Amino acid sequence: MSVEAILKSKGSNVFTIRPEHAVADAAALMTAKKVGVAVVCDAKGAVVGVVSERDIVAGMTQFGKGVIDMPVRNIMTSPVLTCGPGDSVKRIMEIMTERRIRHLPVVDNGDLLGMVSIGDAVNFRLREAQMETAVLRDIAVTR
Repeated sequence: MSVEAILKSKGSNVFTIRPEHAVADAAALMTAKKVGVAVVCDAKGAVVGVVSERDIVAGMTQFGKGVIDMPVRNIMTSPVLTCGPGDSVKRIMEIMTERRIRHLPVVDNGDLLGMVSIGDAVNFRLREAQMETAVLRDIAVTR
């Protein structure tokens, strides 16, 4: 199954912020939307990075309290790893595990289509396994 199937299931909501916005704005956005990451996009809408809760904590460690007033570009993760709608769920899980990241923006031809998290991928694989188990049980019962 593909990333596109995850987006069809969960939707394509993704929250973005500009690199010149303050880290405080990013924290407020993530808190209000109850997400752990925001995609950083330039004025043309191109993905230039991501800012996560981890980035904010690391920024506080490095810069102290002043990080709150700094622009997001100072602490964002860039370049950002992305995936495409045709990528397999298995592959994105491998990438997330290898790179120790929890979110991948979904980009197609430069357009931001959504965001997938490791939780989305695990839930998708779990539902897929449950459906396979149910089918196998049905087959066993009918034999």
